Amino acid sequence: MSNSAPAVEACTKIITFLAECEQEIGISEISRGTGINKNMVFRILNTLENEGWVYCNAQKYSLTLLLFGLVSKPLSRLSLNTIASPVLYDLLNKTGESTYLGILKEDKVLYLQHFDGVKNVRVAGRVGGEYDLYCSAPGKVLLAHAEKSFIEEYTSKALEKRTKNSITEKSALLQELENVRKNGYATDCEEFGNGITCAAAPIYDYSGKVIATVGCSAFTTNGECMEMIEKFLPYVLSAAKKISLILGAK
Repeated sequence: MSNSAPAVEACTKIITFLAECEQEIGISEISRGTGINKNMVFRILNTLENEGWVYCNAQKYSLTLLLFGLVSKPLSRLSLNTIASPVLYDLLNKTGESTYLGILKEDKVLYLQHFDGVKNVRVAGRVGGEYDLYCSAPGKVLLAHAEKSFIEEYTSKALEKRTKNSITEKSALLQELENVRKNGYATDCEEFGNGITCAAAPIYDYSGKVIATVGCSAFTTNGECMEMIEKFLPYVLSAAKKISLILGAK
């Protein structure tokens, strides 16, 4: 049995449809655009008009600014850091590994938050630290979702071979970025530094744009990078999804 409320679903569809319309629109067009019968559309629009959410002019409807005023209130109280903090703490508690929140700053990934792991051997990092894009998991996430012109310019320049695993050749790096977009996450198996492994996932905003990345870093021995990544990757993906949903991503 479904726990959904059909009337509420219909209402949200109509509000979303009106928000995407560039001009006032009639009931028939709304019905066709949403797949909701005209009678239901009329009843919902009538209710929304009475509540001040919708404006009707000559049988054409549009949203008022009341909805904007309502949704802007929580936006003014929230920031990426505020939203991400409890999720990062939860990620830290579940994995025991170092966790971080990063954004793109020019040609580096900038850590807005970083929490050291709780294990005896942990990967160090710091808030405000800037790290290379091509050889770090969070950097590869942000680079993969950057503008095409930026990717072309970045991958065309000479890149330092930090370790034997660092990907510095253009075609190989472009393929790696394609894999990141396809898989929905990036990994770093001793590419940034020997003994360091990492996994990161993208954070989306309401428009579907990648605005940040969240991930875990761990210390590895005996080349067991992927085995370690497999342990905490599900938690990283879950954290990224949770932050994205709060930001309005679908």
